[in-house]
Amino acid sequence: AITPAQRPAPRPPAVTRPRKLSITEIETLFRSPYDIYARHVLGLRALDPLGEDPGARERGSIIHAIFAQFIEEGRDLEAPDAQLQLQVMAEAAFAGLDAIGERRDIWLRRFSRAAELFLVFERGRNPEIATRKAEIAGSWTLPTLDGFRLTGRADRVDLRHDGRLELIDFKTGSLPKPGDMKAFDAPQLLLEAAMAAAGGFEGIPAAASQALTYIKIGLGPDAFIVQPFTPADGFDLGAAADEALSRTQRHVRELLLSDRLAMVAGVRPDQTRRYRGEFEHLARTDEWTLNEGDDSE
Repeated sequence: AITPAQRPAPRPPAVTRPRKLSITEIETLFRSPYDIYARHVLGLRALDPLGEDPGARERGSIIHAIFAQFIEEGRDLEAPDAQLQLQVMAEAAFAGLDAIGERRDIWLRRFSRAAELFLVFERGRNPEIATRKAEIAGSWTLPTLDGFRLTGRADRVDLRHDGRLELIDFKTGSLPKPGDMKAFDAPQLLLEAAMAAAGGFEGIPAAASQALTYIKIGLGPDAFIVQPFTPADGFDLGAAADEALSRTQRHVRELLLSDRLAMVAGVRPDQTRRYRGEFEHLARTDEWTLNEGDDSE
């Protein structure tokens, strides 16, 4: 008889489980605690494949950094040469990609469209926005969880004239689906809003958030896609942030502050594949997961 291999279910002592996570890791805790185990208990780090050329992710990160630099340096969004300034910054940022010179030149030519849409978006918000802040570090010790700490770095925290905030998350990959937002499976922006309401971001006064916004940054037809966060029915942003925080606290209490539960992979599989764990190969996910339409052996 053939006995199938059991699903890996590590149960490390609670004292070895992390007492600090970044906000971006909370979705990982929700979906696949095994990745938290591999990263923080075993101390593993995923390595990029050797010899791999920079691709869409690296390109998106560079564009993100250019827009952040423009805001951090306090440049004038209304300046007649604002787009030229962005193009000059892009040329400097992409200069190191000599190994993919032809692709880099295409990226630079297409960047002008992303820069144009960035300026249209920002200029359209000028009447409501008092101050823009980019790359703001945050830290928040949750008092009900034995000193457990959430950390993070918000892409943008903008203070409105009415005293409320708008939080913006620039995505280099796919945007969360509305269903993920409503089901609290994409909690990053909601947790940033909860942290902002508690005064957890450096130099930002505690305030409620009026808007949460995702922006996919890329080139070509996907140059600058803006998508507001979609809360679940019956929730405004404040209530949704409170619910995301409550769910985070429950997961931390059961999976990190206690060793009653095993830290397994694929607790909440993502059929859209927007989320994919870094350590699924170590958890042998493909061996014990039945994928619809996959009859391979």
